[in-house]
Amino acid sequence: MELRDLGEFGLIARIRNVFPSTAPLGIGDDCAVLPGREGFWLLATVDSQVEGVHFRVTLIPPFFVGRRLLVANLSDIAAMGGIPRHALLSFALREDTPFAWLNEVLQGVREEASRHGVEVVGGNLARTDGPAVLDLVLLGEVERDRPLLLRGNARPGDWIFVTGYPGEAKAGLILAERKMLKEQYRGLWQRFFAASPRLDVGRFLGALGERIALIDVSDGVLQDLGHILEESHVGAILYEDALPISPLLAQFCEEEGCDPREFVLRGGEDFELLFTVPPHRGEEIQEEIPQRFGLPVHRVGEIVQGTGVYLRREDALIPLVLRGFNHFSRKE
Repeated sequence: MELRDLGEFGLIARIRNVFPSTAPLGIGDDCAVLPGREGFWLLATVDSQVEGVHFRVTLIPPFFVGRRLLVANLSDIAAMGGIPRHALLSFALREDTPFAWLNEVLQGVREEASRHGVEVVGGNLARTDGPAVLDLVLLGEVERDRPLLLRGNARPGDWIFVTGYPGEAKAGLILAERKMLKEQYRGLWQRFFAASPRLDVGRFLGALGERIALIDVSDGVLQDLGHILEESHVGAILYEDALPISPLLAQFCEEEGCDPREFVLRGGEDFELLFTVPPHRGEEIQEEIPQRFGLPVHRVGEIVQGTGVYLRREDALIPLVLRGFNHFSRKE
């Protein structure tokens, strides 16, 4: 059996079996949760940007490579309702890498770190003869008197919400690949190059003191929802007429002759938050998040008993394949 046969998430399941954790929360959520200073849990997460997989030097300016490296980790902290604190960098680089390129990567990390109060405190450098690999470890914390916002918290009857407009980053990537940086689509390619982690929303949800399942949208709404369903042992129904299609994405798809719903459901790297809440807090959340943060939030479905995800189209329920971006698999 090869890794392509397991896929990314099958491999994670095998790794979990090798390393059973004694921590409060180990492998399987957005962050590991460890004992921290008095009154707090320590949050730990790591992410990579690999040349040729996550970025191409001819496509993404190095400043944005650095920003995205930290944003991917910040989004994991957001999904735990936490506060980011300290980062470690570990870079494997070719010896002919221009320092000017690397310096711009570092400037991107520094700007994003400064924006969110993160201190870079160390790391490692290594030489490689292959593609550049940029790793970042991020440590944060969350109060112990708050319920942890775990993927396993969803229950039948809960409402499913997503912030912002998933799918825009995928459209922005397509525009960038085609070098179609039209002014009318500036918002789309900015969503790809410079997504913002929803740390403030994660903090707000954690402060509610409710049983909330939360995950960030890095691999696509469907696939990331699937992680919640797997950990919670439930199913879901999504409402086709409630999928949040932004005007820009709708215009892009009309011109391209594509289905914007596919972008919403399967597009990745939006770094929005997908979460479930008990129904009695649903209307409050729908009002509070836009008012507090100027960010739209959409109720897109409900948690049900059983397994799998169905799309409600008028009176019909259509089964959906839980598929998005998956390392070690060529299928999306």
